[in-house]
Amino acid sequence: MTPPHRFRLRPGVRPAIVRSSRVARWFAPVAVALLVATVGCGRDQPASDASAAPLAVAGPWHDPSPHTQQFVTVPGGVRIEVLDWGGTGEPLVFLNGLENTGHIFDDFAPRFTDKFHVLAFTRRGWGASDHPASGYTIPVLVEDVHAVMDSLHLARIDVVGHSIAGQELTLLAATYPTRIDRMVYLDAGFDYHRHPIVAGWPTPPPPTAADSASVAAGLAYTRRLSNAPITEGDFRATERFTAAGRDSGAMTPETYSDSVIRSSEAASPPFARVHVPVLAIYNYPERVQQLLPWIATTDSSESKWFTEAQGWWRAQREGFSQAVPQATVITLPGASHYVFLGRPDSVASAMRTFLLAPPTK
Repeated sequence: MTPPHRFRLRPGVRPAIVRSSRVARWFAPVAVALLVATVGCGRDQPASDASAAPLAVAGPWHDPSPHTQQFVTVPGGVRIEVLDWGGTGEPLVFLNGLENTGHIFDDFAPRFTDKFHVLAFTRRGWGASDHPASGYTIPVLVEDVHAVMDSLHLARIDVVGHSIAGQELTLLAATYPTRIDRMVYLDAGFDYHRHPIVAGWPTPPPPTAADSASVAAGLAYTRRLSNAPITEGDFRATERFTAAGRDSGAMTPETYSDSVIRSSEAASPPFARVHVPVLAIYNYPERVQQLLPWIATTDSSESKWFTEAQGWWRAQREGFSQAVPQATVITLPGASHYVFLGRPDSVASAMRTFLLAPPTK
């Protein structure tokens, strides 16, 4: 299983829902694929560029998060969106989970600008980054991150990854060990090869016409089902909207996510080659409703899959602790897959303690 990337069902298990919204596709690779809310920033892309992201505009909207936006072109001519919140100090780079964008950190990233230069990269295929037809494997995505670092002259970084981005963190540190100082896994230290995704997750309720009637309605629906305060910027960056503002579904084809997931499942991450300091913060669902909020509290029919889901999270956490013995591992029960949104104060405090600690000899 892959933790909560939008509840996106695995191929062959998708519900008969016409709309391909983030919520309908949340059950992605982790076990509980909770949802990677996608957000849109409503910025135009050149209509003549076939690889550019389609418009996600739903009327005038100003992103209140205090970042600037730029694009870095990586090998293959693919433009990667970079959000920059400014700040002074060592570069601190955030990598979003599957089907999200850098905007998922709009509310969280600014907490660190007093000590770090804070940035986020949106991977190819989502949001304002280009949407080429290929390149959706962990090795290619890692090379995208490395190319952006080179272009921005980031010699060494502290890097934070949510969900599927944990795969990129691990390979990045293993391949370019001199470029990474410290790493933070936000419900992201998973081995999808050794611990396959749990099957048989209940299907979320499909959105009603009212749920898709506007940006606000679609965002509210997404937040209800994800049990997390998904940012509006991320939601707008990942959905298509009609001229009237109706949400018509995700911009990115499911095949892109499927490719990233297959790449993650192909082999275990090279944890043994990670030698930098590591902080891993895990969610752990104690009740069904913390994982799937739409399940009635009186419904006991899903106890089997829920027990398996809890076991999956335990196995992932314990396996990571063994594979990366220098890691500091923290569990936040009931924080949701989006631990940094569900428990922002706790996560930020743990991160600051870790990132600002004197280097170990």
